Amino acid sequence: MVKNRAGVGRFVSFAALSCAALLLPAAGVQAQQFIYGNSASSPSSQFLYKIDKTTGAVVKSCQMNKGNGRGMVVVNNIAYYTTASNNNVFKADMGTCADMGVAFTVAGATSLSTIAFDGTNFWVGDYSGTNQAFYYSPTGTLLATVHLTSCTGFCDGLEWFNGKLISNEGDASNPGHYDIYALTGGAPTTANFINTTFSATGIAFDGTNFYVSDIFNQKLQVYNGTTGAFINTITITGMNASANVLEDLSADYAIVIGGGGGPVDLTVPTMSEWALILMSVLLGLLGLGMVARRARR
Repeated sequence: MVKNRAGVGRFVSFAALSCAALLLPAAGVQAQQFIYGNSASSPSSQFLYKIDKTTGAVVKSCQMNKGNGRGMVVVNNIAYYTTASNNNVFKADMGTCADMGVAFTVAGATSLSTIAFDGTNFWVGDYSGTNQAFYYSPTGTLLATVHLTSCTGFCDGLEWFNGKLISNEGDASNPGHYDIYALTGGAPTTANFINTTFSATGIAFDGTNFYVSDIFNQKLQVYNGTTGAFINTITITGMNASANVLEDLSADYAIVIGGGGGPVDLTVPTMSEWALILMSVLLGLLGLGMVARRARR
């Protein structure tokens, strides 16, 4: 009898662990393999791209045609993006390319630039000649407005990372300089953290390194996330010929932030995450069935 109880106990533990897998953040088991970009082009040829950061190959392209593309944020495979044409933050499914409409609007702005995400709220750059960055909730509530004093206006690279902001100093400036700011804005806490020798725009952080858009050369330039030192170049292949310049970049924030236990709760699971959930459910049911069979014996 003791032996049987021990066996049942082992199967109960197995079932409990299988079901507990449902509570784990699915994004946390994925690798940050991709960088996403929003093309600067005419409204009739605006694309959102998913790029393999190892090979540089475009593995997914979504034609959205909302305007001259600027900002890009991806959270759990859902893209939030801006254009230079209006003050809307749009939304799209990067898995199906489905247009999900307007997520929210930025009051008082006529043109938007880069966009970033801190796990809960969005940072959106102005693109009407000011050095302002707006802090917005996902429901469209303005939480703060800060000034990035080294931004000369029309800055088109902004990223949140490790409780700080990093921004470039101008529109596709060459050479490009990226400064680190406190979340309250003002003067940079670290000036010229990243320095480029090309026309630089968007920037993304994958949890380890920064990726900068070499906009006119269809390349990603990689920089060390701790020192700002140059690491390597990734040549992008597979972009549409009429939309082959990338303004802003993004990693998948659900992996960078949510994978580490951060408060990311904006989106429904992706197809790969549904597969993981289904597998966990099946394992749990299998374990419970084995428990019931032992109990009957």
